[in-house]
Amino acid sequence: MQKKFQAPMWTVLLVCSSSVAYAQQSPRMPVPEICPVPAPLIQHPSQPIDNLEKGAIGVRADRADIESSSQVASFFGNVEVQLDDQQLQTEQAQINQLTGNINASGATLFNNGYVQVSSENFRLNSGENRAFLSGAKYQLTASGAHGKADLLSLSPQQILLEGSTFTTCPTDDPAWQLSAQQISLSEDEEWGEAWHAKFELFGVPVFYMPYINFPVTDARKTGFLFPTFGSSQKNGFEVEVPYYINIAPNMDMTLAPRYMAERGAQLQAEFRLLHSTGYGNYNVAYLAEDKSLADRDSRYLWRVEQAQYWGDNWRGYLNGTFISDDDYLNDFGSDFAGRADAQLYRHAQLDYHSEDWQVSMRVEDFELLGTYRSPYRTVPQIKSYYSLAAPLNMNFTLFSELSHFQNQDVSSDTATRIHIEPQLSYHLEQPGYDWLAELSYAYTYYNQDADPTLSHSKNPSRSLPTFRWRGRINLEREIAIKGETYTHTLQPQIQYLYIPYRDQSGIGIYDATLMQDDYQGLFRARRFTGLDRIADANQVTIGASTSLFDRQARETARISFGQIYYFENSRTQLFNTDQVSAENRSDLALESRFRISDNMYFNSSIQYNLEDKSTRKSQTTFEYRLDEFNLIQLSHRTATNLLENDVEQVGMLGVVELSPRWQLASNWYYDLQNSRTNDAFIALQYSDCCWAMRISGYRRINRNLELYGGPPQVGTPEFDNGISIQFIIKGLGRDNRSLLDMIEQSLFGYRHPFHLSN
Repeated sequence: MQKKFQAPMWTVLLVCSSSVAYAQQSPRMPVPEICPVPAPLIQHPSQPIDNLEKGAIGVRADRADIESSSQVASFFGNVEVQLDDQQLQTEQAQINQLTGNINASGATLFNNGYVQVSSENFRLNSGENRAFLSGAKYQLTASGAHGKADLLSLSPQQILLEGSTFTTCPTDDPAWQLSAQQISLSEDEEWGEAWHAKFELFGVPVFYMPYINFPVTDARKTGFLFPTFGSSQKNGFEVEVPYYINIAPNMDMTLAPRYMAERGAQLQAEFRLLHSTGYGNYNVAYLAEDKSLADRDSRYLWRVEQAQYWGDNWRGYLNGTFISDDDYLNDFGSDFAGRADAQLYRHAQLDYHSEDWQVSMRVEDFELLGTYRSPYRTVPQIKSYYSLAAPLNMNFTLFSELSHFQNQDVSSDTATRIHIEPQLSYHLEQPGYDWLAELSYAYTYYNQDADPTLSHSKNPSRSLPTFRWRGRINLEREIAIKGETYTHTLQPQIQYLYIPYRDQSGIGIYDATLMQDDYQGLFRARRFTGLDRIADANQVTIGASTSLFDRQARETARISFGQIYYFENSRTQLFNTDQVSAENRSDLALESRFRISDNMYFNSSIQYNLEDKSTRKSQTTFEYRLDEFNLIQLSHRTATNLLENDVEQVGMLGVVELSPRWQLASNWYYDLQNSRTNDAFIALQYSDCCWAMRISGYRRINRNLELYGGPPQVGTPEFDNGISIQFIIKGLGRDNRSLLDMIEQSLFGYRHPFHLSN
């Protein structure tokens, strides 16, 4: 039967029936066994009552007893009450038609879409628009966070829990929970607050907090993240406690105090900003006095990164890291520079791009770590590149540069360089072949106020024509290998390069350095970066590259080899003390890359001297990579004819998922020349839905640059050993760094085998 009652505040729709139909639950997506989906408190939600006006109370029950004189309606048996998005299931309920108050005794189930609650009774105060449930168990619908409360009071803006617990663990026996005198949850803000809270691990109280706020979803919220504990020979016992500050949707900050028993207290801070026309990232770390040093000096790092875009043509970028001393990175580490880095690079740049013009203004600075002669700053450098399509498929370009250099140690040691280089080129490209011809003329002028002890001219100038011709043939065929069809390509190429000799000994070295002689480098038009040295050349480069592509056009194998043949030996060297090579050909450069399967890769690069029959440089890597949680990489590297000593090193790196809960990561690099381990790291991590613990240890060379004046000395070096323990509570704060990220912070780090030249 169905009957309507008129009341001053509410309209009550009564439906009595002996059988109740329930809405079918939507199927859940399968999830890994490690993280079971918490079972909803309401297994069989009520079917919504149709045609119910907003603000009206709808009731479905087996029996109703309505007293018109007292304006109280009582309902019995399978009672279901609906008010807008709120649903109540109980066995007995009374509704006051005059006030709109609802009382339910016995076991009740309540759901408003945000929270589900099972309780011993239910009371709704319509005047306060607040419901009260005692002896309650609750569960947040979106996140699965749950707990218990002696008394739960609910309003549209807030859930208030008295004598309550909170956890995001899906099990009934959680690994961790907050037990608090009072907990407040806000649906709109997606965060919670707790007063007089105890944090419990496996049922044991760990620490007490008078007040704590925490996220109840993945949304960002101001509050403490969980600390990291560690120990090392250099720093002693360490603890770091990050505090996250959510300033605005596009702005946040993290403060991370770090205590080191051997050094003192360090403050670290990061500020991030994101907007529609750019972004910014600012970092600082400061230690007021280092107790491990005799002079107890302060030590610091600060970094700024800023990108800005103005329309389609203009953009700016600023990036720089600054440290108090050369040993800072070795002693403290950083997310922005590796411990093995030999220099810090800083620059600010403003760019303009259009269809024909590219103009760049740059200020850059290098800081060499160690007692080396400081390099020159570029303050500033303005480059422009203009391109114009000329008749007969030719192209005209004009490159110009104005640079001012200043010695970092001696401010009077400066130089200004002007460079202009027009070029005319012709490029013909067909499916079976392509060739390129370039003719350029470079004029460079210097105004030098250099160190008087150096034999540099005041105003040297240099004029150099360059002719370059390169041709390639593209051959292709279909072949079958073990029943599979592949596309086999062969690309032989030849290049002739001519640059006459000019005496450049009167020009200082400001930004020039020797480039890598790999396969691609053999076909460059210049031997040196920068413009302080342009090497003479009368040479032919011959090389070839062959590849296999599968039916999906994926390259499964590539082999490349090439060599330069000199008609005349180059007389231009980087420094006047360098010896002119008398060899009539360069090292043979060979590169090979193989995709053995979708998960296995092999890469090798070799520079082999045919005269000495010796390997100058080589790097070989084999990798099996299933995903970022399962990979193994083996590597071998050699380098000879170095200033200090030859290098030969083998290495192993791996990240393995032992089980859904256990992961292991390790790397190991062994110096074959000196028979010692240069770098080793191992980490073991346990993780489930509620918490994770990571234990790691390392052993690495102590790169004391200020003591040794450069790289570690030959012989037995000083090593630094350390361990770290990190406990991660999921649901209150988390560490997004994977074990692979941690390995990348080691001395040598991880490199994908197809990008070893980086």
